[in-house]
This record gives sequence, C-alpha cells and structure tokens, in this order.
Amino acid sequence: MSVRLKFKQAIANQLLKQTPCQPKDITSLMRPSRIPKLGDISITLPKLNASLENPLPKQELAAWSKDVTDKFEPNELIESVSVDKANLFFKFNQPEFNKQVLQQVYHDNKSYGWSHLAKPEASTVLIDYSSPNIAKPFHAGHLRSTIIGNFIRIIHESMGYHVIGINYLGDWGKQYGLLAVGFEKYGDESKLISDPIHHLYQVYVQINADAKQDKEIDKKANEYFKNMEQGDPEALKQWSRFREMSIQSYASIYERLNVKFDVYSGESQVNNYIQKANDILKDRNLLTHTEDNAYAVDLEQYQLGKVVVKRADGTSLYVTRDLASILMRKEKYPFQKAIYVVGSEQAAYFREMFQISNLMMDKPLELEHVGFGRIKGMSTRNGTVVFLQDILDTAKERILEYMNADAEKSQMEDIDTVADQLGMSAILIQDMKSKRGKDYEFSWERMTDARGDTGVFLQYAHAKVCGIERKAGIKITPHVDFSILKEKEALDLVQSISTFPEVVESAFKSLEPSAIVNYLFKLAHATSAASAFLRVKDMDQNISEARMLLFWSARITLRNGLHLLGIKPIKKM
Repeated sequence: MSVRLKFKQAIANQLLKQTPCQPKDITSLMRPSRIPKLGDISITLPKLNASLENPLPKQELAAWSKDVTDKFEPNELIESVSVDKANLFFKFNQPEFNKQVLQQVYHDNKSYGWSHLAKPEASTVLIDYSSPNIAKPFHAGHLRSTIIGNFIRIIHESMGYHVIGINYLGDWGKQYGLLAVGFEKYGDESKLISDPIHHLYQVYVQINADAKQDKEIDKKANEYFKNMEQGDPEALKQWSRFREMSIQSYASIYERLNVKFDVYSGESQVNNYIQKANDILKDRNLLTHTEDNAYAVDLEQYQLGKVVVKRADGTSLYVTRDLASILMRKEKYPFQKAIYVVGSEQAAYFREMFQISNLMMDKPLELEHVGFGRIKGMSTRNGTVVFLQDILDTAKERILEYMNADAEKSQMEDIDTVADQLGMSAILIQDMKSKRGKDYEFSWERMTDARGDTGVFLQYAHAKVCGIERKAGIKITPHVDFSILKEKEALDLVQSISTFPEVVESAFKSLEPSAIVNYLFKLAHATSAASAFLRVKDMDQNISEARMLLFWSARITLRNGLHLLGIKPIKKM
C-alpha cells in the first residue's frame, strides 16, 4: 500500500463511524487540497452526502459537517479536520507523513511507484508494436507505435507480467512482389549493402512510378508474390536477404531509442497458418461467397458489415494473415492478453478482426487495440520523406548546436553521447506529453527547448539533483529528523513524491504515458523550486541529511518515471 493511500484510509476509517459508506467509496471522493493551509486532503460535502444510502437535505449539511468534525479523533497519522464552506479538510501529521513517504522511497528504490501493488500470478502479455514495412519509410505512425508500445511493455514488466514484445514487420504481400521487380531493374548491390532501408525505398518509389505508366509491372508483381506464396526457392532467398538486412538496420536505430523486442516476426511467418485459419472459418460455417467469388465473413449482426478474408484467386489478405498470426502466437507463446499498438484510424479494422477471431475460438481471447492520433508537421530539414534515422539525427544535431553554443557545455567529454540521449528524450517526451488519442503538431523548436516542459528539461532536473548529491558528499540515510523538513518547498516536494504510486496505477489502467509525463513535469518543477531555497552543502549535519534524503528521493522518483517511459536518465550535463 502506498503511504498516501494509507493516510487516506486512516481518514476513511474515521468517517466510517459516521457514514455507512465503504472505505474505497470514501477514498475515491478524496482530492488533494487546493488550500494547503487548511489541509492536505479535501472531500466536498455534497459528494460525500450523495454517497450515503439516505442523503441528508441540503439545509442539514452544515450541522452534519460540524458533527463530523467534532467527533473526528486525531491520531498518529491525521492531525486535524476542519470545514470550510462545502469542503472537509484533513491535515496530515506532517513529520510522520514525511517519514513514511521518504522511507518508502528509500526501501523500494528502483521499484518505488509500483512495488506496493499485487503482482499477477501467471500472466503473459503479448505486445505488438512498431511494425514498419520493409522498403517503405518508417513514418510518424510507426514512431508513435514504437514509443507508446515500449511504454506499455515496460509498465507491464514493472507490474510483474511476463511480456513478449513483437515487431510484426510488413514483409509480405503484393508490394514485396513490386519491390522484387523493381530491384531487378534499379537495384544496386553496393547501395543495398551500405544503406538497405533507404536504397530499397528508392527502388520502390521508382518502380511505383513505372507501374502507373505500365500495367504489365503490376501483373509481374502479382505473379512474383504468388510464386513466393507457393514457396519458390529463388524468390524466397532474395526476400529473406532483404528482410534480414532491413532488420539489422532497424535494430541499431531501436537501440538509440532504448527500445527492444523479443521477436522480429512478420506477415511472412504466418503462411503455414493461413490454411489453418481458412479451415477453421470453413468448419464453423463462417464463410460466405461474394459476388466476385471471394470469401467473406458476415458480421452484419455486430454492425460490422461483411469482411472479405480470401480473394477469388485464392490469395490471402491482411486480415487473413492477422487471423493466422493469432493462431501462430497462441501456439508459440500461450498468452492471456494481446495488445496491438496501432493508429486510431485502424480502430474499425481491429473491431472486425477481433470479432472474427472470437467466432473462430472456443473461448474468446483477450485482445486489445491501443490507438493513438497522428503527428502533424513532421519533416526533415530538407523536407524529404521521413525516415526514423533522419528524425533521430536531426534531434541530435539540434541539441549539439545548443550545447556547442554554451562555453561550459561545449567542453563536456562525452558531449556526442549526451546530445544523442537528450535528442531521444526530446522526441519521446514530445510524443507522450499529450493524451495518445490526440493528434499533435510536431515542433523541433519546442521539443528541444531546455526551458519549457520538454524531455531536455526533465533530464536537466535529474542531472541537477545528481550534482547536488556529488557536491554535498552527504551519505543517504533513512534515519533523519523529519520534522526539519517544514519549509513550503520541502513539503510541496514530499507531497509531489507521494502521489507517484497513484499516477503509476492510473497510467497502467489507462495505458496513457501522458499521465507519467505530466506528473514528472510537476515533480521536476517542485524539485527545482526546493533546490533554489534548501541548501544541502555546508549546513548543520541534521539539516543536510534530511534535505539530502528529500532530494535523493525526488531523483529516484524522477528516474523511475523516466524508466517507465523508456528514457535513460542523464547524471551530468
């Protein structure tokens, strides 16, 4: 149990004597006080009254609130209760609250924020994220899927789940037949070896342009892909080579973003399961003929229309391969839940695919689509198509320009590494600071600003506290005089640290990284305000130790929050 919840329950237990509410119902009504001098937690009387089995008339609320406050008994956790207008205010025993919060951070350390939560007994979660298409640029949608998917992976792992992260590559289909035809005409072996992703894309663009003028190219592409599906060894050998070279290129880029996958899968690997999926659909009488002799599944009763799952020529579609992938994954990685991190524009498709999957299974699987909005205004400096590496390199360049313009920062030994880490932080935080369902405007200037609410600012806040620790040379100990921490800035920082476990729990339930990001901004501002007023070095030993534990706890909390977002904290900048 988090310390904050423990103090809330102490309030609820007192109110239980005067209301028939359940403790969880009372704690759900509690909010951080907007008037700190009156208390730390507040409850609005009308809401508390509405939760009663027989709510009191409005005119009786004032007398009832006086009765509540008169009968409230202060204890070692709650110092006092007061009423102001339509609110009850509860004041914590501040030294005890300081002690319990900071000692919990000390003992939980790297798991502060989630160690108090019950761990799942045996639960495997499969997360499908990133999923770029071979021979196509790694566009903004794939970047968002990568960043948000990595957050979902880390927060599930932190909660104790066994996670299997899958990068399901778009490595199959007619477009690959087009690429093969294009490579025969425009391919350059030396360019392929030096930069496979860019070269294959150039080939793909050129052959696409040709296909608009020459209908025969499409026929050749279809024929090539059909040969692939039928197992033609030469076609598969070339496809396998392109695929592996692309994966190697992606892997080095993912490493810069601190993103990892357990499996690089793809549409190509489900071929052996496509017939199995078709057989299940047939055996369950789910297939109907369309007017052009294709096969579809009728989902009209679910208001989802008719979904074609097999073309008239017998070739598979995207939905067929996704259904086949579910069968393959269930067999290879028995999972309790699968999460697909794909743009919100695909929501209707996933409703269709999940419904067909449910009809195919004896017991429906827990499948979830986590959607997100679009990024607007993203382009490289020369305005060309956006590749992931271009995005990362541009971010790094911007940070290096800023650092080289500063006399002190330009002399850093590892300036290149720090600039790259700051660039990654800037990209990740700008993407995750808004609710994932919203579109957002990409801005290089806002993203790399050290003064605004950015990834650079969060890294600076972490590095600054690391500097306080280095310069003060005070040993971190949980046994300090907690009554020393009584300044407004100190108390605000303790309050901010104490809310982290609640934020983590909320972010896990909603799979909203923005909850963590916006909490970290508040924590960083509270830390900055405290560091401006609370000196640690060259102070009385007791004062130094108490303040050092406070700043150390803030840093641990900041580090843990950054960890959940997939960001490596910087210790010096």
